[in-house]
Amino acid sequence: MLLATQQTTESTLAALASRVEFYVNSAASDATKRAYASDMRQFQEWCTGKVVFDSLPSTPGAVACYVADLAETKKVSSIERALVAIRKAHEVAGHADPTDARVVREAMKGIRRRKTVAQKKAAPLLASPLKTIVATLDLDRLKDLRDRALLCLGFTTGMRRSELVALDCEDIRPNERGASITIRRSKTDQEGAGREVAVCYGGNGACPVKAVSEWLAAAGIASGPVFVEVNRHGKASVGKRLTAQVVRTVVKSRAEAAGIVGFENLSGHSLRAGLATQAALNGAQERDIAKQTGHKSEKILRGYIRQADLWQNNVTEGLL
Repeated sequence: MLLATQQTTESTLAALASRVEFYVNSAASDATKRAYASDMRQFQEWCTGKVVFDSLPSTPGAVACYVADLAETKKVSSIERALVAIRKAHEVAGHADPTDARVVREAMKGIRRRKTVAQKKAAPLLASPLKTIVATLDLDRLKDLRDRALLCLGFTTGMRRSELVALDCEDIRPNERGASITIRRSKTDQEGAGREVAVCYGGNGACPVKAVSEWLAAAGIASGPVFVEVNRHGKASVGKRLTAQVVRTVVKSRAEAAGIVGFENLSGHSLRAGLATQAALNGAQERDIAKQTGHKSEKILRGYIRQADLWQNNVTEGLL
């Protein structure tokens, strides 16, 4: 009887351990885990190359040397992500976190002070050039219908690229004022609590609700992924969801084709940056912009607002 009880206990513990492992592995998105794995692999290769350092468990001294070496070629944001990867690897393995030591914190403080090159930001795609792009599209072509929907919805919702391509038909609910949209998971919402945004009807051929509706009808999509591939024969690959990288390609290629000045500085993030900047130019309050974009960082959001403020009541307008 005692043996049976012991076996049952061991079986229960094994099942619990398996469950713990499952939830630990689910704590971050697949893309985040791949990024951390890549960063940790680079740290391991660096430690091996230096011979004298162990990567796991590592020491504060080794990590401090590593970030100092990275500072010669990497941006601050890249170094900070590498530190997160090292910290996560140590936490999961049950080792003390070497990145929290004072020597590492002070090294990073010095790196931040000395790295004087400003982080390159995506240029915002504002409403006027967006309308110009939309006006150049051939709406008899399925791919153009898709790209119009992607551009207009991406701009008005202020979604990240990953959020935009993750949309399913069931997430978009049209109503008398426009549409309510559920964003089920985002970069800053790894638990999947989700949030709602609303987009209003628009005009000038750039209405996001109409654009999405016409794309879905033409593509024959009634459920599942909203944005899918269109093959070389002009047919929608229903169910084959676009990748986030395609958003960047669409923004840049469509802007170039429309003759938008500075198209080379645009990226997939330009739709999100464009909404925040355009809303600020239109006089929207910070809290209302954040409600739409889901920004958690006031510092990042205020960067767009400050950029818009440069053009508000500018003293050089009409000066010459």
